[in-house]
Amino acid sequence: MYSLHKFAGLALLAWLPLSGASAAAQRVISIDPARADKPGFMVIIDEPGHYQLAGNLKVADPNTTAIEINADNVTLDLHGYAIQGPTRCQQLPAPCWPLGGGNGIHAVNRSHITIRNGIVQGMGNYGIYLETNSASLDHVVVSRNGRGGAVLFGGAISNSAAENNGGDGIFGIDLKVSRNAMRGNQHFGLAAYAQSSFSNNRLSANNGNAAQTNLKSAASAGNTCNASACP
Repeated sequence: MYSLHKFAGLALLAWLPLSGASAAAQRVISIDPARADKPGFMVIIDEPGHYQLAGNLKVADPNTTAIEINADNVTLDLHGYAIQGPTRCQQLPAPCWPLGGGNGIHAVNRSHITIRNGIVQGMGNYGIYLETNSASLDHVVVSRNGRGGAVLFGGAISNSAAENNGGDGIFGIDLKVSRNAMRGNQHFGLAAYAQSSFSNNRLSANNGNAAQTNLKSAASAGNTCNASACP
C-alpha cells in the first residue's frame, strides 16, 4: 500500500490527529484501480454511496481525469492510496510539465462530496476540483499538480497538505480551512474569497516567499506564515 505515513509530504501532518470518521453502517463500494470507464476518465461515479480505492490509481495521460463524480452524497475514501499522474513540478517557479486537462478528482454541480485519506499527485490540471457548495476534504495530500492543488467552491478542508503545486495550493470560495500545511506552491499557499476563514494552518515557502495567502489572519486564529504569525 502507498501509505500516507510514508509519503514525504505527510511529515507536515505529523502534528495532526487521525480522522475518526466511520462509515460502519454504510456499504463500501470498492474501486478497482485498473478500471477504464471511458476515454478521458478512468473511474466514473454515477450513484450516491461510500466508495473506497483498492490500490494506487496511475494515470498515464495528463489529459485524463482519474475519478469523475456525477452524483450527490458521495464519500470517496482513498484508503491510504495515491492517485498518481505523469506531471512533474521539480523546479518551481518553472512551469510544471506536462500540463493537461486531467484532474485527480473532479465534480461539477454536485452536493455533499467528501474526499479523505489519500494522496493526489502529478495531475495535468488540478489535483482535486470540486464545484460544489458542500464539499469536505480531510487527511488528503495534493502535491505537484500542474495548475494547482485543490479547488473548492464551498466547503471545508482540514488535516491536509498542499505542496509544490504549479499554482495555488488551495483555492476556493466560502471555505473553512483548518489544521492544514501549505508549502512550496508556485502561487499562494491559500487563495480564498467571499466568506472564507482559516485557522491553525502552517504556510511556508509559497509564492516565491512573498505573501503566503490573500486572507488576513486574526491574531487568535493560530495561522503561521514562514514560521511567524500570518499578518
